[in-house]
Amino acid sequence: MPHKILTIAGSDSLAGGGIQADLATFANYGHFGLSVITAIVTITPTDFEIYPVDLKIIEAQLKSVLSLDDIVAVKVGLLPTPEIINLVTSYLAQINVPIVVDPVMVFKETDQINIKSIADTLKTQLLPLATIVTPNLNEAQILANQRIDSVDDMKQAATTIAQYGCKNIVVKGGSKFPGNEAIDLLFDREAFYIFQQDKIQTSELYHNGAGCTLSAGLAANLGYSLDMIHALKDAKDFVWQGIQNGVTLNSKFSDGNVWQGARRNNHETKI
Repeated sequence: MPHKILTIAGSDSLAGGGIQADLATFANYGHFGLSVITAIVTITPTDFEIYPVDLKIIEAQLKSVLSLDDIVAVKVGLLPTPEIINLVTSYLAQINVPIVVDPVMVFKETDQINIKSIADTLKTQLLPLATIVTPNLNEAQILANQRIDSVDDMKQAATTIAQYGCKNIVVKGGSKFPGNEAIDLLFDREAFYIFQQDKIQTSELYHNGAGCTLSAGLAANLGYSLDMIHALKDAKDFVWQGIQNGVTLNSKFSDGNVWQGARRNNHETKI
């Protein structure tokens, strides 16, 4: 019987990220996915809207899924208001499983999110519960209140974020730095670990949902009791293959989606 694993995140109508990406990732890792939807996100080539779900509806979902007592891990994504962060935190404080927090705050398509209030509430409420937090460079800069232009800056930011109580921090440099390799940094409050992968060179980028998929893969691996280094290394490979074999939306969208089925497809026997 598969393990049960929970995502608490927004719904992405185009399935690039959010609940859709998380559940697809869980299934490809052999888990049975549960969900709590915190927001509805709608995307067109010219518009991006975030519709937070009513607190009462979110709480009803939390009560429903957490009535189960065999959830092996939780991934937390988009929590679009401080009130939603406080509500989710109050329920997660009652359970004892790995919690992966993807601190979704920055969207290139919209400024709907009040970034400062979200960041302040995450720092004081949710991050102390996190087994690992997975900010990209922009999110790490916000949480650490500093610029990040180098690996040394990533180390300083991770050290600062650790002060909020999370056990592990991975700062996702990705392909933002010069050179042929994408760089991520893990800090476990004792040592730093650098993860490097070849950058994917394609004319079209297939990275919508990369952050969601990475954090969901991490949660899936922690649900199998992998240690953090192996959990992250494997999740990064899962995402890399998903970007390498991504999904084109259409000519109106500049970027495509990560495909969570890529690694399974690459290893299946073709008939």
